[in-house]
Amino acid sequence: MLEGKILNDSIEVASITVVNINMRAGTVTNLDGVFEIPVRVNDTLNISAVQYESKRIIITPVIYKRMKLSLYLIPKLNELDEVVISNIDLTGDITKDLKAVPLKRFISPSSLGIPENAKPTMTVEERRVYSATAGAGPLGSLINAISGRTKILKKHLKISKFKMMVEQNHQTFSDSTYMKSLNIPEDLIEDFVFYVFEDKKAVRLSNQGDTMAILDLMLQKSTAYLKRKEPEGVLPNKSTNDD
Repeated sequence: MLEGKILNDSIEVASITVVNINMRAGTVTNLDGVFEIPVRVNDTLNISAVQYESKRIIITPVIYKRMKLSLYLIPKLNELDEVVISNIDLTGDITKDLKAVPLKRFISPSSLGIPENAKPTMTVEERRVYSATAGAGPLGSLINAISGRTKILKKHLKISKFKMMVEQNHQTFSDSTYMKSLNIPEDLIEDFVFYVFEDKKAVRLSNQGDTMAILDLMLQKSTAYLKRKEPEGVLPNKSTNDD
């Protein structure tokens, strides 16, 4: 295994992607900028990160024999937008200057008769997956796939969507419904909803929008859930009627 180290000390050196293009193997640097990756003579390593210019290293016989590699990466420079200096003489009187400055009418797609994009805004997790796949271009998407970054981001997206679905169904019913109808203690309501939605049937019913069927499934699962919690000292809330 080749042991490498990113020597830059001015910018973060963790989580830099290192890919052996020939062997289709990838890894990322640790907090100290150190990484390990299998190599052969004449293999090409691609090192890339958001904050650095990408760099390619060919494994020479000398590097292979030493099995050590230290390198610097060139930080990316953010170019500023062009600044246009106006030739309009301003007096300092805002009421006069506003009349002297020509104002451009705001142009939107709808003002030009072009249908606006009605697609919903992507979540943070969805944007990250897009940036690692279609938004990264052919080479970038290949590198992210080899290094495992795309797989990790897709897993995070799946977890995020699951949590969102559970939260939406949690809020469908009032806390009193969980406590009185299902006998679930108040501090365990969220845990109970997660327990129910581990069942694929609950997920399917949620996608169908069948609220009553979800409540019926919760009724079926509440007894088993409470029995599972008994060893933890969790007892159902029992309502008492004053005579």
